[in-house]
Amino acid sequence: MKKLIGVICAILITVFTVMPNAYAEAQKNYGNLDMNRWVYAGSDTQNMDLLIDITSLDYSSSTTNKLICNLWVCYFYEDRSYSLQNLTIDYKGKSYTVDSIVVYDKNGNMDYSYTDPVPSKAKVVPSSMGEIIYYIAFPPEYINTIKERVANQ
Repeated sequence: MKKLIGVICAILITVFTVMPNAYAEAQKNYGNLDMNRWVYAGSDTQNMDLLIDITSLDYSSSTTNKLICNLWVCYFYEDRSYSLQNLTIDYKGKSYTVDSIVVYDKNGNMDYSYTDPVPSKAKVVPSSMGEIIYYIAFPPEYINTIKERVANQ
């Protein structure tokens, strides 16, 4: 009985130690980004967070063998500056293009904006932010559903 109570206490201590950090990350202030549409997806270092605009996921099929997803991502830096990028992810080719980029300073003022007239394709690198974005765009458990929906359009 004492061992059981000890294990339960150890689990509770662990949960309450980790929970405030997870809650703080979820409550982080991302400036003027609308957090009803932007979702935290990961961090590459302590200095940058990756957020995905879940309202911008747009799937299409340009050919019978090509499934693509267009979406917006945000790289939010520790100094409160951030950049928004419009990406097109190719499922079959496991590649992406950066179609547009907008860079904001820490006060939310636009510093730079560019739309590439001929975006160049880059491969998704394993264990990178690109791979996180790829699997958010095309989650393995839902890919068959997405393919069926695009095929029926």
